[in-house]
Parts: sequence; C-alpha cells; structure tokens
Amino acid sequence: MTLLCVTNARPVFCYSSASGHRAAYASYCGQWRVEWPIGDLARVYFSAHDFHALAKDPHPAKFQQRVDKCLQMLAGVIESRTSNTFKCAFPARKSSGKWFLEYAVKGFGGAHGGRHLYNMIGGKVSEVDFLQMKPMSTEIESSEDMVILYLPNKDSGVRDVTLYVPERESDILNEALDKLPWTFLSWSIHRGLRDILVAFAKERMDQYRNRLAETLRLAVAKWPERLEARGWDLRFVREDMAAMAASAVMAGQGNSGDIVRIVTDIAAVLSGSPISVLDETRFWRDATPESASPILDPMTVVALVKCFVLEWSIDLNYQMYHDFPLEMYLG
Repeated sequence: MTLLCVTNARPVFCYSSASGHRAAYASYCGQWRVEWPIGDLARVYFSAHDFHALAKDPHPAKFQQRVDKCLQMLAGVIESRTSNTFKCAFPARKSSGKWFLEYAVKGFGGAHGGRHLYNMIGGKVSEVDFLQMKPMSTEIESSEDMVILYLPNKDSGVRDVTLYVPERESDILNEALDKLPWTFLSWSIHRGLRDILVAFAKERMDQYRNRLAETLRLAVAKWPERLEARGWDLRFVREDMAAMAASAVMAGQGNSGDIVRIVTDIAAVLSGSPISVLDETRFWRDATPESASPILDPMTVVALVKCFVLEWSIDLNYQMYHDFPLEMYLG
C-alpha cells in the first residue's frame, strides 16, 4: 500500500473469485499488478513507464515524496505540528440524504475505516480528532453562519448528499486547509477528505483562480533559470510551462501527475522556502481582505496550490488491505 500511495496509484482493475485475487493499478511511475492465486504466494509486479526517460521527459529526473504524509492523506488524516498540534480525521462518503458535520475531540477511535490504516502506519488513533457526519433526523434552519455543501454519495457518486457545516466546524475546515501538507505530486487520497475540503474551499478558490494563474505565469517568465536549475528542460520552461500551469489552475480538476509537478514546482520557486514552512499558511483562516493586486504573495500562492493539488488528486481505497495477505512478494 505504501508503494501504491507514494507512486500516486489508482485502481484500474480488481477481480476476486474462488480462484484468487487479481488487481491492476495505474500510477505516476508505471503499472502495478497484483496476483494472488488461492493457496499460493501473493506477488506484486511493476512495469515502469517508458516515457519517463531523460532523453524526452522535460520534467526533473527526481523529486521529493514524503511517505508519512502520503499515508496520512490516504487514511484521511491531516496532521500538523507547526504552530500548534493539529490532528483531524475526515469521514467517508455517505449515502444520499441530509447530514450535518460535527467535530468530535479525540473521536477518531470510534470511526470506521481509516482508523485501522492509521494504526497500521504507526499513528495513535487516541490522539486524533474526528469530523463526523451525522444524519439529520429533523429539519434545521440554516443560519448565515452555516455553510451548505453538496457532496457525491458513496454508491454512484451523484451529488445528492447535503452537508450542513456549522460555524465551529467551518473554522476546523479552514484550519485543515491551512495545514495541508506540502507535496510535489498529486495524492492518492481518502475521497471523503477530498470531497469535503474541495467543496468547502471552492467558492474562495474560484475567486482567486485568475490571479493564481497569472502569478504562476509571471513567475515562470521571471525565473526560468531557477526552474532549469531544479532540473526542468529550459526550452520547455520558456515555451510551454507557463501556459500549461495556468490552464490547469483554470480547469478546476484533473488527474495528471505531470501537471501537478509543474504547478507545485513553480510555487516552490516563487516561495523559496523549505517544505517545513510550506506546511502551514494563514490564508484560509485569515479574515483580512486580500490586496486587489493581480499578483498574489508567495504564501497565498502556496495555500491555493495545496488546494489545487486536492482538486487534481485521485481516489485510492484506504481499506484495500482487506484484499491482501500480510506477506507479499515483489515479482
């Protein structure tokens, strides 16, 4: 699961029967294949993409991945120890209907699903707060302070789940957005976490899309040599990179790891800060109106790009460990 998660994998095929289990996962780096015949060893095979070659790939040959953060995002947990300790887990998708969001301090231990994976990766479930979705038994009047989100249901993905978010829980979601971990590649992610945060951030994100796209475009024009120093092909930087980044931001969603690497590397160059600094921003919690300048400041860019990465991340089942034995062999 760690290898699938770190390589930004998504399922393309899964079959279980009396003869055994087979599955295939497409990833940023190549194709994973799992074969587990009944009564035999479970083997995992990997075939690398042939287009990630130095001769024709304009991307840097290497980039940093953070294994702990990849696994936490798959488990649906945002964990930060920057300005203060913040550990909050998100609920899974729900059936169609009306729900309200409730913040439960140290409530992750009573949740279903992601807590098992969080235990497996060495986390302490007892330390994690939980945002739980509770069904509405009666109609409630929504106040001006209550946000209403429309989310996909767990069965078909149709957006017929109505989620009411009170003021306190809105504050928690804003803090979670500000404390999203920095990454250079899209996440293989817990879909409940992604659904809620993307829907919650959408209105403000849309207000800043044009300015974010323009800021990234100007950064490429201003510092092509910095991007070349990070391993990018200079011709690609000068001819294509800015337009691709701007188009991706304006698209609002997608599933290309290559595009995410372009946008995140531009933001990293613009910021010039170490990853530990990028892990926390103030943008989502700050009620102070932003400047009307068409160019955004570096930490605002970082905050918006972390949300952009959520929009371009892909689902991976955090309960896939049910399909695998304890011992698996690389074939």
